[in-house]
Amino acid sequence: MSSRTFVPWLALGAAAIVLAGCGQSSGSTAGAAAPTGVPTVNGAPVVIDKSVLSGTTEPTGGAQGGVGDAIVALHLGSMICYRFAHLHGFQTATGATLGLGPTGKPGKMVLVLSPGPRLHHQGCVHAPAAVWNGLKAAPGHYFVNITSAHNPSGAVRAQL
Repeated sequence: MSSRTFVPWLALGAAAIVLAGCGQSSGSTAGAAAPTGVPTVNGAPVVIDKSVLSGTTEPTGGAQGGVGDAIVALHLGSMICYRFAHLHGFQTATGATLGLGPTGKPGKMVLVLSPGPRLHHQGCVHAPAAVWNGLKAAPGHYFVNITSAHNPSGAVRAQL
C-alpha cells in the first residue's frame, strides 16, 4: 500500500530528515521554482512517498508478522532520504536497501540505504542519477527492503 502525497505535515517530517541527516549536496536545484502545491526545503522541491512495510510482501519469505512504515524523499537532484517507523513483528533489523522490481518478485538491489550491521532508522544517501531519476519518474517500480538477522534476504518490504 502506498500513498504518494504532497501534504505540509508530511513535508515537515521529510524536511526534518533532510536537514538532520543530510549535508550539502553536490547536485543542486537551488533557485528552481517548485510547482504550486509541492513542498520545498530551502527552495528545492521534495517528492515524498509513504509506504507500509510488510513481511507478507517479501517474496523470499519475510517475517510474516513484520510491519512498519517507510518514508522516502527525493531531494536536490541526487539525495534520497528515508525514515523507517513503527517497525515490529521481527527482531534485529540489520540494514535497508532500495530495489528495482515489480510487486511479488525479488528484484534487483540498486542502492544501500542503511548498510548495517544495525539498521539506521533515518538518513540520506547520494544516489546515482539513473536511480534518482528512475525513482522520481516511476516510484512504483521500486521497493524498500529491510533485512534482519533471521531474514537476511528481507524481513519486510514495501513497494513504493
